[in-house]
Amino acid sequence: MKFQLQWLPKGIVAAVAVALFVVPTARAGDSRSPDTRDAAWAAHNVAAPADLRSPDTRDAAGKIPVGLPVMSAVDLRSPDTRDVAAGRLPAGGEPAQVTVVRPGGFNWSDAGIGAGAGAGLVLLLVGTSLLVRLGRTEARPA
Repeated sequence: MKFQLQWLPKGIVAAVAVALFVVPTARAGDSRSPDTRDAAWAAHNVAAPADLRSPDTRDAAGKIPVGLPVMSAVDLRSPDTRDVAAGRLPAGGEPAQVTVVRPGGFNWSDAGIGAGAGAGLVLLLVGTSLLVRLGRTEARPA
């Protein structure tokens, strides 16, 4: 048994040494990030643009008459956003005026509701603690 324990640490040290020297040299070819490699490849290998439309879409696009205007981009903004960008006011004319009304004074009815809720919570906790305390009493020998 002692013989097996002696070669085990040496084998682990040998495996770590091989991993330290062999793996980095195998990966030393291109140490750039994948995004950088892809960008460099795309810059050097410019291919013809591919038509990624389905065959049905290509057929339908071929049937459009030449004189009709074709929408190249769709404006996905809301109508109000398009109006403001074009310098037009949204439907309804001028923007509405906002009037801020500040309440005056202390609201005693809200304070009374809060005080009553707090007092009820205190009574509930006191009652629960009394029930738990009285429930723990053991019968004393006479």
